[in-house]
Amino acid sequence: MATSSVEVSSDTTDRGLQLNQDLVNQLNELVQGGHADSECWSSSRPVLVEGLLWSILGAVLWMVTLYIVS
Repeated sequence: MATSSVEVSSDTTDRGLQLNQDLVNQLNELVQGGHADSECWSSSRPVLVEGLLWSILGAVLWMVTLYIVS
């Protein structure tokens, strides 16, 4: 296989820098903007409590079912 040298044009470099800056701006908006006050950043405690309660209910129902069947 033959290799050939590839030159990186300044347009490609400028485009890469522009994309990087755009990504930085979008990330800053996520952290600092109104998105930070939304549900996405709220505590996950209520979800964990609900999951725990459903798990306990499922375990109780399973034990009751085993008791009735046996």
